[in-house]
Amino acid sequence: MSSKPPPAEREAAPVFSEKEVLCRTDLADAESVLGALVRLVAAREPAVDPDAALEAVLAREAAAPTFLAPGVAMPHARLEALERTCVAVATSRDGVLFPGGEKARLAILVLTPAHAPGAYLRVAASMARRLESPSFVDEAVAQETAAGVFALFHRGDRDPRLPPYVCAADMMASPKAVLRETNSVKDAIDLVVRTGLSDIPVVDKEGDLVGVASAQAILGVCLPDYLLWMEDLSRFSSFEPFETLLRKESSTWLADITDDDCAVVAADRPAIAVAEAMARHKTNVCYVTDGARLVGAVTLPRFLHNVFRD
Repeated sequence: MSSKPPPAEREAAPVFSEKEVLCRTDLADAESVLGALVRLVAAREPAVDPDAALEAVLAREAAAPTFLAPGVAMPHARLEALERTCVAVATSRDGVLFPGGEKARLAILVLTPAHAPGAYLRVAASMARRLESPSFVDEAVAQETAAGVFALFHRGDRDPRLPPYVCAADMMASPKAVLRETNSVKDAIDLVVRTGLSDIPVVDKEGDLVGVASAQAILGVCLPDYLLWMEDLSRFSSFEPFETLLRKESSTWLADITDDDCAVVAADRPAIAVAEAMARHKTNVCYVTDGARLVGAVTLPRFLHNVFRD
């Protein structure tokens, strides 16, 4: 019988302790610091091969250096050997040089099980909340002991554990474009042409999400239903059905073509709700709201990257 605790219990364990803190390191390059952090994790998790883990982390960083905030690097990798998420932290007064030329005064190494989608995002969400304080990095670097750094990370937390799940807010980004319901169809066409977006969120004057204006909806205005039932459109030798809209596109408001049946989830909903909303609406984007206010969007490529690659 296996002596390993079930996955839920393993994930509930604190992700690091003061033993996984490298305080005020004099190491100046990313490879040296990450190697030291990997060894700290391996001392706690014997299943981790330090050389293989370091190779995986460096490969991930070479592909795309991960800076969570100015001066804060959060390198990570997925490892087959791991059964739970592990974190190790390094502080540096002078900064550690990472690929791309950026320096990190605070480096947070995250190693996650290869089979745990979203594990990295859970750590990122937890760390982002701490970094909301503009003085956090300075306070971390000012600590003179590993115990001090550890205490700072868990200040105000009764239980230094990961959030129970990844929520929509953890995965979202700012919408690439937003229009008001008082914008015209011309504005929407111009935006579609300029950005290549096929769906544009529409908000009211308060910033509340009203719905989506899609390129398909614009096309639908130009092509009345009766045309879709005609087998022979040969008599329309040019773009005759589009002429009417072209004449009045500046005076036709988005409110007239906005569809309120779109993929939407609340910011605090689990990420799986994002996937469900996109699948149910057969769309590549899900909008995220705080109350009714539009606060972000999750695209399908971003969702897949977060779940399967981060």
